[in-house]
Amino acid sequence: MINLNELARGGTICLSKAGLAIGTTESEAQIAPSPVGIGVDYAIKGLLYHKDDANVANDAVIQFTGLAQADLTTCLYLVCLDKDGTVSVVQGTAVLSADLCAGNAVLHWPEPAADTCPIGAIKLAMSGGDFIGGTTDLSDASVTDTYYDFCLVPEAPLTS
Repeated sequence: MINLNELARGGTICLSKAGLAIGTTESEAQIAPSPVGIGVDYAIKGLLYHKDDANVANDAVIQFTGLAQADLTTCLYLVCLDKDGTVSVVQGTAVLSADLCAGNAVLHWPEPAADTCPIGAIKLAMSGGDFIGGTTDLSDASVTDTYYDFCLVPEAPLTS
């Protein structure tokens, strides 16, 4: 449920589709430049910010450096922007993929860092190897990657 009080006073929300996708370097993801050249609009604590397409093309690489995930697990990675347009990633808690598929586990959305706006998330399911951030290609056969763009972090956890 959306807290309308938060939206009316001091809301943090992404106002345009971020276009999360695999990066040109396949061990990274990126905020893809908009096909209509608008960039990403977002608000942090009620103040509006804009990351234009020129900045998206130059510095919207989503790096997973220092992050790791075990084989046979699924995990959510929250992608956020700060007021300067700097991209950060918050790793969620990995669960066994078999438990997720069987309905015995869910994926909870990670909490964003203070003073950032979540613009989307990436779900990585590993099957056949560990994920090593900055090393493992997201296009590797052992990785199933799913990209989510959103205005607010979804309320309900993912069940699959």
